[in-house]
Amino acid sequence: MAKSPEEVKRQKIGRLADAIAKKDDCDVLIFNFGLEGGFEEHVYRFLAKRKTKRSKLLLFLTTEGGQAHVAYRIARWLQDAYPGGITMVVCGWCKSAGTLICIAARRLLIADTGELGPLDVQIAKADEMWERSSGLVVEAAFEKLQQESFKLFFKHLMDIKEQAGRITFKTAADLAAHMVIGQTHDIFAKIDPLTVGEDYRSNLIAEQYAIRLNLKANNIVQSHRVDGLDVLLRGYPGHTFVIDREEASRLFRHVAAPIGKAAELAQILGNDVIVPRSVIRKEAPKLEYLNAEDSRTAKAKVAAKGAAKGGGRRRSRRKAAPAGPANIRGRVPVRVEPEGGEREAA
Repeated sequence: MAKSPEEVKRQKIGRLADAIAKKDDCDVLIFNFGLEGGFEEHVYRFLAKRKTKRSKLLLFLTTEGGQAHVAYRIARWLQDAYPGGITMVVCGWCKSAGTLICIAARRLLIADTGELGPLDVQIAKADEMWERSSGLVVEAAFEKLQQESFKLFFKHLMDIKEQAGRITFKTAADLAAHMVIGQTHDIFAKIDPLTVGEDYRSNLIAEQYAIRLNLKANNIVQSHRVDGLDVLLRGYPGHTFVIDREEASRLFRHVAAPIGKAAELAQILGNDVIVPRSVIRKEAPKLEYLNAEDSRTAKAKVAAKGAAKGGGRRRSRRKAAPAGPANIRGRVPVRVEPEGGEREAA
């Protein structure tokens, strides 16, 4: 019986991923979804189900972004689970909080179609579901109003001095200031100080998260000429600004194009690593290991665990939580199922 095109595709993906895993001692993972609240625990449980993990990770990341808190927790868990380092492959959109996860990687592979975005924390809109505004929009609007106000002040000052030559500079400046205030008062009154403050606080949060992730990855350029983190936070005019491979190479130390089997795998994966999935469009997350688990190592661990339990100790009646990286267990509550049937937080 002939295999369907989808089955053939899956087999090609598996063979390529297994070859990459064997050659580079890394797991190959695809992640395509928005970084919204609650999704991080799903990712934790997914990682915990993997009985054996190689030392390194090759991660195909595609996302429209989301919450910085969610991105930070996921990035931390990935760093803990893969102490040998993370290589990030970006073939499509990887914006906002997705850029924060990229900071956790020691190396970035950005395809011709790949793009990062400014480290721009999104602020939830009041009374709107799934809607967010860019912190850079608030900052840019405020700066623009300041610039226009100064230009108005200078214009009025020069006009007053030209038309009333005997008037003093101080009097002319006072008159110009009153005129500018009258013209711009209603516009500035519409700016919510709480929104400006929230924007500033959110940028501080993103900055501190990035600093902590970069302590392990050490991939952001920091020199007397370029501060990559500062550029990501404050160096771009808007949320949608495209940071392609050439631009990213000015901000990160290790940036290259995917080559060899990684590039071939990206081509076969197609839209799964280019077009971001979203809960707004009712799309399911794409979160999957592409390479097979090392069955021999997994069986050896299970056998060792069984031998340790058979040492005469009384077994606990509570079922064990899914096995996960030793240094990330306990970060989030893991629910287990006692024999009585009631759910309980461990």
